[in-house]
Amino acid sequence: MKQSIAWRNLALWLCIGLLALTISACGTVTPPTDTEPQAATEAAAADAPVATSSSEKALSGELVINTWNDITADPAHPSYVLHELIQQWAASHPDVTVTYQPMLGTVPERFGYISTNLRSQTLADVVMQYFPSPAQLDGDLQYDFSADLDQPNPYSDNATWREDFPLNGVALRDVTVDGKVLMVGTTYSGDLGDTAVLYNQDILDQAGVEALPQTWSEFYEAMDKIKAAGYEPFYMPTTGTDGYIFTWYTVLLSGQLMDDVVAQCDGQVGQEQNGVISQKEAVWCIEKGYWNARHPGVVQTFEEMKKWSAYFHEGYLAPSAPGNLFAQGKIAFLPTVRLTMAVYENDPNMTFDWGSFYLPALQDGAISPRLGNSGAGQGSQYLFIPNTTVDKGKLDLARDLLQYVTSPAAMEYWCANQPIPCFAPGTPIEEIIPGDPVKQERYRGFIEPPTIDNMVARLDANDVFGPAIVVQENQILQDYLAGNADLEQTLDAYQAFLEQQAANVILQHPEWNADSW
Repeated sequence: MKQSIAWRNLALWLCIGLLALTISACGTVTPPTDTEPQAATEAAAADAPVATSSSEKALSGELVINTWNDITADPAHPSYVLHELIQQWAASHPDVTVTYQPMLGTVPERFGYISTNLRSQTLADVVMQYFPSPAQLDGDLQYDFSADLDQPNPYSDNATWREDFPLNGVALRDVTVDGKVLMVGTTYSGDLGDTAVLYNQDILDQAGVEALPQTWSEFYEAMDKIKAAGYEPFYMPTTGTDGYIFTWYTVLLSGQLMDDVVAQCDGQVGQEQNGVISQKEAVWCIEKGYWNARHPGVVQTFEEMKKWSAYFHEGYLAPSAPGNLFAQGKIAFLPTVRLTMAVYENDPNMTFDWGSFYLPALQDGAISPRLGNSGAGQGSQYLFIPNTTVDKGKLDLARDLLQYVTSPAAMEYWCANQPIPCFAPGTPIEEIIPGDPVKQERYRGFIEPPTIDNMVARLDANDVFGPAIVVQENQILQDYLAGNADLEQTLDAYQAFLEQQAANVILQHPEWNADSW
C-alpha cells in the first residue's frame, strides 16, 4: 500500500475529521458571533512556555480566530493546549487582543463553513481546523508561508522556521499545493492513529467471543455471535451528527481495493509521482475513466458495505437518537477518534471493561491500512491565514502568533500535554503508557497496527472533494443499503456523482486547462 496524503477531513473523515472529529455540539451551523476576548488566564500564563521573540517589532491590534469548536471548554481535550499557547502569546503582547469565534455544528458542517466562507472571503483573521482537505486549500485565497518558512522563526534558534517542524516537516506535506504552503500546525510526533474501534469486553464474553478478530472473516464471526446473544454488533450511523463515521469505513474499504487506480493516476498532469494523489490527479483520473463506478474496487466496496450493514445498529439510516449506545452497554463495537477518548474515559456509566482495537484487513494476512494519519507523525491542529487578513494589514500579527505556537518550545509543551504524549515511532505501548494496563488496552487500537508506510490510498470522495460533499455520496449508499436502489442503479448514480464533482472542481481551476487533457 502506498503511503499517501493524511486523512483529511476525517472526519472524516476525516468527515476526519478526523477527523475531526469531535463530538459535535449541535445539528446546524450558524455564522459564529463575536465572543468576548479571551484573556490570558493565570494557569495558561504559568504553565505554557514563555518563548522570547528575537524581533523588536511591537505588535498591537485585535486578532480574531475561527476555532474548531470551543477550544476553551475542556482542559482534557487536545485543543486546550493550543488555547494555552495562544493565551501565553497574547500575554506577552499586552497591546494585542485575541478573540475566538468558534465554528460549531457537525463535522461536515464545519468543513463546509470553512470552504464557503473562504470563497466568500468572510473568515476570521486566523482559522484553526483539523484534517484539511482540498476543499479548504486554495492558493489564491490563502496566505503562502513558503518564503517565511525559509527565514528564521523569531521564537526559535533554528536557522529557518521550516526546521522547527518535526519529522522533516510532515505537517506541511499535505497542505502544500503547487509549491505553496497554505497552512502550518502542530505535529504529533508519535506513530499514533486517529481512529480505532472501542469494544465492550462484557458483551464479548457473554457472546462467547474469546478473542478480538484478527481477520475480516473472524470479524463477521464475532458479529454473528454478538447478534445471536441479543446485542447490536456495530455502531454505524450514515447521517446526522455522527454520519462521518460511515464515510471513514467506506474510505477504509475502498482504500484497500484501489491500488491499481492509484498507480495509474500518480504523477499525471504535471504532478509529482510520490504516492500522494492530489486533487488534480484525482480529477484527471475521473476524466480519463480510470476512477469510475464500475471499477471492481468500487463495486466490491458497495457490496461489502451492504453485507456489513446487516450488523449495523438499529436505525442506522436515520440520525442517531440522543444518548450513547456504547456507554449504555447496548452495543459491542463503537468506532471513534482519539479526540473523543476523554468523553469515554470520564463517563461514570461505563462500568464495564472496555478497550480498543483496529479493524482487520479485508485480505487475510495483510495489515489493515490506517485512517487519519501522515505516516510517521501527523499534522494535528492546523492554522491558516486568509488573504483577507493580509488586506486588512494584520499579517504581521497573525504570522507571529503562528510562529510562536509552532516554535520548538511550544511544540515541546504541546506534545507533553497531549492525552498520549508524543513518542518515538515504534515504541511499545507498554513504554508509551507505563504502569497502566487499563489505559494501555484503551489506546491499543490507536497504536497497533502502526501508521508508518501503512496509509489508505486516499483516492476517495472525502479526500478529493471534501467532507461537506460526502453527504451526497452517503445518500447514494443509503439508498442502496435500504433497498431503494439496486446495485446497477447505485453505480449509475455514483458515476454521475463523480463526474459532476469533477466538473465542479474543473470550473474552479481554469488554470488547469483541463480541456487539453
